[in-house]
Amino acid sequence: MAAAATLLLSLAACGGGDEGGTPVINLFGGASATGFQDLIDGCNEQADGAYRIEGNLVPSDADGQREQLVRRLAAGDEGMDLLGMDVVWTAEFAEAGWILPLTEEQAAAASEDTLAVPLETATWKDKLYGIPKHTNAQILWYRKSLVEKAGNGKPPATWDEMFDMAEKLKADGDPYQIGFTGARYEGLVVGFNTILSSFGGTIVNDDSTKSTIDDKTTEALGLLSRLAESGLASRSLSNSQEPEVFAQLQNGESAFSLNWPYVGSAMREAAPDIADDLGFATFPSAVEGQPSKVTVGGMNFAISKFSEHPEEAFDAAMCLRSPENQLKHAITAGEPPVNETVFDEPEFKKVYPQGPVLLESLEAASSRPISPVYQNISTIISSTLSPPTSIDPEATTKELEGAINDAIEGKGILP
Repeated sequence: MAAAATLLLSLAACGGGDEGGTPVINLFGGASATGFQDLIDGCNEQADGAYRIEGNLVPSDADGQREQLVRRLAAGDEGMDLLGMDVVWTAEFAEAGWILPLTEEQAAAASEDTLAVPLETATWKDKLYGIPKHTNAQILWYRKSLVEKAGNGKPPATWDEMFDMAEKLKADGDPYQIGFTGARYEGLVVGFNTILSSFGGTIVNDDSTKSTIDDKTTEALGLLSRLAESGLASRSLSNSQEPEVFAQLQNGESAFSLNWPYVGSAMREAAPDIADDLGFATFPSAVEGQPSKVTVGGMNFAISKFSEHPEEAFDAAMCLRSPENQLKHAITAGEPPVNETVFDEPEFKKVYPQGPVLLESLEAASSRPISPVYQNISTIISSTLSPPTSIDPEATTKELEGAINDAIEGKGILP
């Protein structure tokens, strides 16, 4: 009896089953976001018995989410239908055979009006595996009063201009710092990838069989080293994640802050006086005259290979990320849409005054390496570049090249 009870509990833990003949679509990932249950409820009503979406809790951090999904998928868990995946997981999950490629018809539906780079993050070996749900990209936040003083009101278009303005402000005793996520974590990888992509470089080739670290990497590392050694970044650069970068702006230390679009609304709550003085612009260019290729974030839906209801899971995903629901979720949860038509909606424009800048950034954006061993590559990059003051552009380039090739070949020990 005890063994039977244990078995029943184990089965129950794998997600709800079909009730009354209605297929239950178990969603893992994204369900706990602010206002998302309203979207689930609306889609269930719209489905009218064709399916019922049930949101399941996952750990709050990305690493914990990935660990739970990997363990259950590796066990062939049939209680998982729809997966909310970080944009960097596609290649790993597809290569492992855990998620289904979309049919030609499904891919066409998922791609309609969808921004190109989010679609790129959902693709592996020319097949679309993911249904982009939301996206994100960093922009430049700046203090308007300080830019008025140092740059005649015009925000810096390039890193060189930003360094020059910060130097002038520092000399005058004004807030001058450049906020950047320099801690040893994914944020450092995102920042480095943006700078590298903006110089025209990449980390791996298209099928992730070889590192593409080269002289462009040395240029990107030179810019990061310059920031770290300039005296214009926070003294806590090597410990700065997004919250610390936000706090540096909130506390009046930063004149410039490279961070995500949430900063505007969050600052209105945290420090209204600073919020009134905030301006926004595209991420500064690394090469004058060429737009920065900011690194996208976000989430994609994917259908588990082990789902007993793959067609209903696709329909559920398309409902949850319909243009109407993308608009609702962008407003309630601050997660920017992947559907470019939503940026034209009056309600979106009201809540996202930075919307045109964000859309411009997303249209020129880049993705992190699309690779089955991305987690290893990310760990290598964040470890090798931390602290940023330790970067020697040429030597660090060689170190990255060797370590990333080892990771691709399954060799070496992770830092």
